[in-house]
Amino acid sequence: MIWVIAALFTSTQLYLKTVDAGGKDSWGQLFVVQLLVWSIWGFLSPLIFWLGKRFRIDRQTYYSGALLHIAFAVILVLLYLAVYSVIWNLLGIGALQWEVFWQYFKIFFLNLFHWHFFIYMAIIGVAHAIVFQKESRERQDAAVALEKQLLLSELNTLKSQLSPHFLFNTLNNVISTVEQGKSEIASGMLSRLGAFLRCILEESKHQLIPLEKEIEYIHQYLEIERFRNKQLEVAIHKKRELLKHRVPNFILQPLVENAIKHGISKSKEANRIEIGMEREADYLKLWVYNEGTELDNTSKLHSEGVGLANTKSRLAFVYGDKASFELVPVNTGVVAEITIPFTY
Repeated sequence: MIWVIAALFTSTQLYLKTVDAGGKDSWGQLFVVQLLVWSIWGFLSPLIFWLGKRFRIDRQTYYSGALLHIAFAVILVLLYLAVYSVIWNLLGIGALQWEVFWQYFKIFFLNLFHWHFFIYMAIIGVAHAIVFQKESRERQDAAVALEKQLLLSELNTLKSQLSPHFLFNTLNNVISTVEQGKSEIASGMLSRLGAFLRCILEESKHQLIPLEKEIEYIHQYLEIERFRNKQLEVAIHKKRELLKHRVPNFILQPLVENAIKHGISKSKEANRIEIGMEREADYLKLWVYNEGTELDNTSKLHSEGVGLANTKSRLAFVYGDKASFELVPVNTGVVAEITIPFTY
């Protein structure tokens, strides 16, 4: 297409000169001739692209590459002018004669060599630009893939920290229960713990899971806690239209664990935990409320423990600045709120 456009341009220019000089050549005839002439560069272009790829001009081969392409330019431009001369020789007298060919070649060499030398260099420049653009895109794709791989690796590291953290806390509770002589309760806790860990292992390969599945995890976790605290009251406010929304795996458990450890267990009167969900425009809000001590400096320190600090990091990795987490004092308790973009 580039050479067709060049033929259109030069044939139009020649036609205007012919008209001005009183000539009778038609624009169509001039276009056919110019298209034939410029097509020579069209046939040479794949070769020039290959030379550009084979003999690169870069930081390592700047001088040697430039000298090589100067030599290639001279050779190919001379070849171009030779074919150009043959065409005009055949169009002029209808036969190929050495004397006429040489006259044409001499005229074209003196008038067109430098111009077509720069055409070769322009093609080489385009060839290099295409190669550099492709390599730049490949490097960018590789960098994005590496960044994604590192992100997934860090997310997996964060997730792998949660399970041991939860497991150690639960086992400590089991040990405490055994020391109190409540072996039946400890046995039930271990049984529930085994079922809970099996669920975690089944879903560990998924970064995002349906909210409905996450709520099931919380049910199983709270069943473990009920062995220790028979008075524990749990209310989960489900909204069916939101349960298919995908959320980070194991994202609510640290909030519930934190609510029990730093809220329920700190007050003899506190027994209630509520979990809810709601949609606000294009965002999904998940919240965990617990009765207990109000949000003060002490509980703020607790919010920076492994569980909640990990939650904040995971939200940042998955959603960037589009997600948020905060602890809000409500009456005689605390609400932990997670806000994430609403997408299925």
